[in-house]
Amino acid sequence: MTLKKSNNNSIVFFGTGQTSLETLQCLSEEFVIELVVTKPPATNSAGKPFKNAVHNWAEDNHIPVINPKNKTELAELLKGVNHQSQLGIVLDFGMIIPADVIDMFAKGILNSHFSLLPKYRGANPIRAAVLNGDHTSGVTIIRITPGLDDGPILTWSEIDIAGLNAVELREDLSKINCALLPETVELYLNNQLEPIEQDEQEVSHTHKTTKADGQINTDKSPKVLAQEILAYVGWPKSYISVNDKEVIIIEANPSDMSAPKGEFFVNNKKLYLGCSGGSLEITKLQPQGKAPMDAQGFINGYLK
Repeated sequence: MTLKKSNNNSIVFFGTGQTSLETLQCLSEEFVIELVVTKPPATNSAGKPFKNAVHNWAEDNHIPVINPKNKTELAELLKGVNHQSQLGIVLDFGMIIPADVIDMFAKGILNSHFSLLPKYRGANPIRAAVLNGDHTSGVTIIRITPGLDDGPILTWSEIDIAGLNAVELREDLSKINCALLPETVELYLNNQLEPIEQDEQEVSHTHKTTKADGQINTDKSPKVLAQEILAYVGWPKSYISVNDKEVIIIEANPSDMSAPKGEFFVNNKKLYLGCSGGSLEITKLQPQGKAPMDAQGFINGYLK
């Protein structure tokens, strides 16, 4: 495999998702991307393989790519590449990097984690922050260890997130990361940062989200349900069954108006869904097989 000409500011990048692509693009403006490591091509519904956006971007920019299926193959493939980079960068890779791979880099591997570590270690920090109604979140850049998001902290940046849904928060944090990470890498490569160990007494973890989490449970309070709708807007989305048809709730606000749990009702031309201790005032929703619509469209088409 032929690699791009390397220097002390070159990096090997590990990533797969949309946030990885955005990060890779901004890093490429400041550093030589010597090699990209990303997940193998997936298969679509027709059974045809397709490459992820990170893979396509690398190929478009004539950067070599390797596609390990697991941690063992990751180590084997990297050993077969004579890379010169002292540093790796990982973000949204989808695989925990083992110690033998970390040790292949003189400066180790850095990771941008989208929370204020040690809060919300794990794969769902953005969703966790929205679900819990946090007022602040941020990006923390760490030097990774073989553990889960437990490495020493290099830099961080904090923002106000009140009222944001998970999609909006991801976009905002990605922009912050594209400003913070290149600067951090430059300082780190020049030995101008002092790593700070994480406070293990402050650790919290996120949990894997499933499709079932999106099913609206009207035994919950309006406030909890409103945060779930914000958190699940991208996936798995918040949905409820109406006449055996799935309706996705896209936007809603908590209300103290009383109503039978699990039932839609209209008051003063506004649409509500009854739940425990009040209701949700719904402003945007999407019936199964239909385009998203405002509350009045749903009232006119489904409740009259």
